[in-house]
Amino acid sequence: MTSRTTSPLVLHGALGQRARLREGELLLRSRRELRRIPVAAIERVEVRGPRGRTLAVVLTGQEPVAARTHSLTSLRPAAVKRFAAVLCAALPVRDGAELSRSGSPPVTVEPLERRGRPAVQFGSVVAVAFCLVMAALLVTRSWGGAFCWVFVPMLVGAGVSLAEVGWKPVREGWILAVRGITVDGRRKNSGAIDAGDAGASYVYLFTDAEGVPRVYRGSNGGRDEEEIVYDPRNPGLNQLRRRNAAQFAAGLTFLLFLVLPLLGSGTALALAALADLFGLWSYAAL
Repeated sequence: MTSRTTSPLVLHGALGQRARLREGELLLRSRRELRRIPVAAIERVEVRGPRGRTLAVVLTGQEPVAARTHSLTSLRPAAVKRFAAVLCAALPVRDGAELSRSGSPPVTVEPLERRGRPAVQFGSVVAVAFCLVMAALLVTRSWGGAFCWVFVPMLVGAGVSLAEVGWKPVREGWILAVRGITVDGRRKNSGAIDAGDAGASYVYLFTDAEGVPRVYRGSNGGRDEEEIVYDPRNPGLNQLRRRNAAQFAAGLTFLLFLVLPLLGSGTALALAALADLFGLWSYAAL
């Protein structure tokens, strides 16, 4: 039996989490993923915590309760209790055999694309500031400072753009090293064979600590079985365990030997130009 109940209630949780009941599915949305939990797969709904601010959904099956539990913590206990009551009313009636039976409708996890922060306003402010300083340098005939100032956006802009490239593997490598969980993964096939994985050279299937099927897609791999390390807070962040340290080291080297020199050179030229503008240093004196 599958419930088709839909509720207009929306339960807001910490870190942008939301819970909705739509067409017989409990939708748990975070900033990085959307979990679709069929109501038919829910064994019971609980309100936990000393103040009743945590909604806990326990799925059917024979696995440990912790592996079958999905939760959301809200700042409003009354909203949690109300949503739990609506969700309980939507649960189908089962006997004892159905509650212990594994093989209920699967929970699907859909990764969400993170929206980029609007940079138009910040870029406009930087452009105006650059033009104002250049105009001031030309009006005061600070030719040396103007010469230095021309190269500032080139060096700093290149450094900032490349910093995003180098920071990503450093950040992800550090997160996986500090709080990552390692599980076994089995190779599915190559991206050239599976049309859905065209952007990846290797595809590995693994199951996280909560029992949810996950996928690693990347250019690293080759073995039939690999150890996959993933972030429990964001399971979409995963990597082959044997490649994580190399990824971190490569990103750190990129930052230290390319990004920092660019940013340092741009900052030095900017300070020299401003010093020339305010009379603290003159290019003509060299």
